[in-house]
Amino acid sequence: MLYTQVPANTFDTLQMNAGIVTDNFTPATGAIGNILGATTGGLTFNSNPEYTDFGADIDNVPENTWQLKRIARYDPALSGNFVSMTSALAKMLAGAGAYATGDTTHIIPSHKLTEDDFKDFWVIGDYSANNNGVGTAGYVAIHIMHGLNTGGFQWSTTKDGKGQFAFDFHGHYDLTNIDQVPFEIYVKAGVPDDEGELVDLTVTSAAGTAEGDSNITVSGYTLKTGEALKYSTGTTAPLVVYGQTLTNWTTFSSGDDITPTEGHTKITVAAVDADGKAIAAGNATLTINEG
Repeated sequence: MLYTQVPANTFDTLQMNAGIVTDNFTPATGAIGNILGATTGGLTFNSNPEYTDFGADIDNVPENTWQLKRIARYDPALSGNFVSMTSALAKMLAGAGAYATGDTTHIIPSHKLTEDDFKDFWVIGDYSANNNGVGTAGYVAIHIMHGLNTGGFQWSTTKDGKGQFAFDFHGHYDLTNIDQVPFEIYVKAGVPDDEGELVDLTVTSAAGTAEGDSNITVSGYTLKTGEALKYSTGTTAPLVVYGQTLTNWTTFSSGDDITPTEGHTKITVAAVDADGKAIAAGNATLTINEG
């Protein structure tokens, strides 16, 4: 049947599973921050645009001409139900409130909203056929700015079941940047792990404590559980490609002193996953304590 079809790349463009809500996300690397809590029943986002038809009251102009339609504002909203709870999450769900003095287990609601009550957060879901590998997994992500739970603190329980904590977060405009819509959308297809790109590391070398040593600091990527930093030195910076196995390189931590091989003037540092495969890299010229 000619019209009983779907695009050939349908599987590559499916958004899968329920997604997560986090306090931070780095689109360039796919690195997530802290997951706010476990949810049930999925998540629902709506940008809630409010339209104005400037032609509605003009003589001889029909309603809904595209030339006279404008968006007055957005009210981005994310709703769902948490099934796990922490004091930090409870404070967010309360909307306005603060911890009791010296006691983060005690949250005191308030009539007054403060800047601290508005939080940026992200909703992120798996997307496309490739969802594995740091920096290569596909995602649909929405950044909600100045979010506030406007539905109040809600808690429902069931016999022999889990408690649920409903939320209804709304993004808010900022008077210091009033033209910025308080949400943004990212849609990135994943790529196979062997086609990934290395995240750039910033490597800094300074003279070490002992003669012949160099102190190495690294920034630009935050290691996750099971990952590690490794280095190799040479007369030229050793080359590394994404996914390269570096189990024979030397493991160290940012801020450590190392002792390069005599005559070596360059260093390459790589972040590797639990299998010892490169996921980020950078290099520098060595500065060595000459004594």
